[in-house]
Amino acid sequence: MNRQKLRIQPKERTRLLQSAVAAVLAVISAVTFTLAPITLATVQVTAAPLSDEIDTALERSRSVEAAEADTLAQTSAVTVTDHGPLISLSARAGSVVRYPYPSGAMAVSLYKDGKRILSGQCAEIGGVIYVPVQRFADLFGSFKTTYEAATERVTISGKNLYITVKVGDPYITCNERIFYTGHTVLSLGGWIFVPLESMCRALDAELYIRKGYYEAYVTSGDPSSIPWASSYYNETDLYWLSRIISAESRGEPFRGQIAVGNVILNRVRSSQFPNTVKGVIFDNKYGTQFSPTANGTIYNTPTASAVMAAKICLEGYSLSTRMIYFYNPAIATSSWIGRTRPYVMTVGNHKFYA
Repeated sequence: MNRQKLRIQPKERTRLLQSAVAAVLAVISAVTFTLAPITLATVQVTAAPLSDEIDTALERSRSVEAAEADTLAQTSAVTVTDHGPLISLSARAGSVVRYPYPSGAMAVSLYKDGKRILSGQCAEIGGVIYVPVQRFADLFGSFKTTYEAATERVTISGKNLYITVKVGDPYITCNERIFYTGHTVLSLGGWIFVPLESMCRALDAELYIRKGYYEAYVTSGDPSSIPWASSYYNETDLYWLSRIISAESRGEPFRGQIAVGNVILNRVRSSQFPNTVKGVIFDNKYGTQFSPTANGTIYNTPTASAVMAAKICLEGYSLSTRMIYFYNPAIATSSWIGRTRPYVMTVGNHKFYA
């Protein structure tokens, strides 16, 4: 019996090789990983031996992903094609939009429930990860979004959810609560960018950031489950905390107002002081602790910024959990705090101590 040796033409060999490469890449892309901080840092992947041709093809695929980690400043702007509703009044669906990222911004790979999202639209700016607010929100449900050009303010509303974002603010509001990061909302080429951390809180999403790798992983939650301010904040605590902040730090920078609120709540958690906000404010075991309780200004209507600062403190944001004393050296009648207590920081006219 004559046996003929099977000969594959070069073109056919190339086609079969390409099919094999495509199959391998499809299997790789279909793998879903469950990520946790403790396993992500230690996981090791051992690759099976591949032919030179397939290995080369895989390397080319990886190079595309690696290129996205290059600094965005090299091109000064990232170009993406828009396929959805825009918050920029000057933009149109289907148009090419350029995000003018500031110098030094770095591309971040963002994943939601294991799937890559917002490719080329997520960046670390000044050490903080930012995302385009509407594009990110649209991935979590059907929301109504409005944009006020005059005030550069975005509102996002849906089932039991109302978010407001304003350019220049170091926070966003969600159901009348204040989610503060200390990093301002940005306008980049007419698009509104917000810190990823704030938006995850507002949408009830869990966030894990892989430090040093420019990667962030988001797990979906239930945006309609975010409690409103009326049920989340203790009414008595908010009443007195906002008044002591207003009376003690009127005219101080916003961070200074937050710092005063931190002192009160740090005392509440300390065994050295009463365990309620009102109890701490009116504590006189060793004499008057806060002068507004003696001169009556504690009863004045608090400023809007003081109410906001109080809400931020009650959300758990703290400049320091150590500081339990503060004073203004320029007007204080005694300097015993500065002489006897460990220094922590200075904000505005106040010095804070542990």
